[in-house]
Amino acid sequence: MPSTGAPTDEPRLSLSVFLLRPDQVTAFEANVLAGEEVLPLEAPLDGFFLPLASTALEPRWVALVRRLLVPPAALNLQSQAPAGLMLIRRGARSFVITFGHAWQRLEDQWLERDFGRRVALNSIARNKVVEIRAEQVFGNWHLANERAPRASSVDEFGVEFDRDLVAAVEGIPADDLLGKTIRGATSLRMQLPLIGLGAALDTASTLFESDTYKKTWPELDSMRPVKDPTLIVQLEAQFDAELAAGEAQQKLALFTPAQRREETAIPDSYVFGRLSKTPAITPYLTVDGWLGFLLRHQRTPSVEEARNTPVHLLDEVKEQIKAYSAFDCFGYELALNGKQYILSSGIWYEVVDLFLKRINHAANNIAAPALTLPTWNQVESEGEYNNRCAQSSGFLHFDAKNVMFGGGQSKFEFCDVLHLRTKTLLFAKIASKSSGMSHLVEQVRRTAELLFSTDPAYRRELAKVFRKYHPNADRTWLKSRPRNGEWKLCLVSLGKPARKLPFFAKCALVRIHRDLSERGHEVSFTDV
Repeated sequence: MPSTGAPTDEPRLSLSVFLLRPDQVTAFEANVLAGEEVLPLEAPLDGFFLPLASTALEPRWVALVRRLLVPPAALNLQSQAPAGLMLIRRGARSFVITFGHAWQRLEDQWLERDFGRRVALNSIARNKVVEIRAEQVFGNWHLANERAPRASSVDEFGVEFDRDLVAAVEGIPADDLLGKTIRGATSLRMQLPLIGLGAALDTASTLFESDTYKKTWPELDSMRPVKDPTLIVQLEAQFDAELAAGEAQQKLALFTPAQRREETAIPDSYVFGRLSKTPAITPYLTVDGWLGFLLRHQRTPSVEEARNTPVHLLDEVKEQIKAYSAFDCFGYELALNGKQYILSSGIWYEVVDLFLKRINHAANNIAAPALTLPTWNQVESEGEYNNRCAQSSGFLHFDAKNVMFGGGQSKFEFCDVLHLRTKTLLFAKIASKSSGMSHLVEQVRRTAELLFSTDPAYRRELAKVFRKYHPNADRTWLKSRPRNGEWKLCLVSLGKPARKLPFFAKCALVRIHRDLSERGHEVSFTDV
């Protein structure tokens, strides 16, 4: 089988290729190949194929459908899902190609986690992108996936590179040896004839070793994976200490890990702990879910317990898609020795110094508003503070006074407090974690988009709120579209100045200030 380019009429096969870490090849062979009979590959390829047979089983959905049939016994279906994996050695590199469900046999610690992503970024031009999958880590810690109908510029995708970890990218490669399109995450997904497999793996190996992508994609990698085992131990010791002190629970988030292995099913529900015949199923993956599981089993929160807590992802018929540990589902940020780190999908990342300094400088230099607000007493809720603030002369209270707009049950808060003389809209939040700032930022963004829109519909509904709660206040200005900057927007942090906000809360603050300032708005920030 020659390892050269293939004829155009040669059938193409969709392949998922993983790269084993050099120090993990022995572990892979010991765990996957023990007692198995493998089939050697034909020269010049060096390697083997391991077939993985499966037992015929009745899918869970069959039993559910059977309940609707007369007679129920008329439906008798079973299915098999054969799979296999192929190991190919190319010089010092060992590649594993999986077929069917064989990817489930691979452990994360055996793999070069950035292999496919790095190959893709080194091969795909900025204007040849088809899909980007990202982990948003600064706010609600969720996955975002954008796909274009054709190869497009990365600028057309809504990825914020200072907020998102790009987990996977798909596009048209510069080298056609890799096929017409490639998708890179942990695995490299290619469609090509097997006759060109050797050459494709050699090309992928060269691209993996290159850092040329840093010139093509300079905005990437503001956060880089931590690879130093000693540093990881220190980070997890700090995380453990914050869990023991009860601090981490206020900042911790849980979310479905980035699907780096091409899983396509979307979880419908989750199970913490052992997957019994009658498990406790929850529709959401939450911190309270994990803490409740520990409490029921008389355990205390720790990194070890997180690693030992299975989290089962179930589909709509309650069949398991995949199992992770709770640790793999964590989103967390902490500071250690003057540096900032985040934990996402089981991987620790360090925020690059240049990016850290740029965000800190920008956040600390956002102007304060031209008015003085009451000091927060560290006890009040946001609602109580807003109410007290509004008792001062010249302020109007709008917290929880929703504007019904957009059809259905859509409702929006205009602002928390309005200051008449300076024409300032104030938005307050106790920003104890990044998600709190995320909510604050989104409220400000929505108000800016709706209030200053060319469509007067929102302002008409807002006028009704003015008439109901502040009948004597001037609302004639709502009859026409206000100019950008005519009304000032102020974000208010209860208890924390900008320099003490969680790092990704600063990212959110800097972004909203930049975005709205570029549109001509006057945006300020203050702490009380």
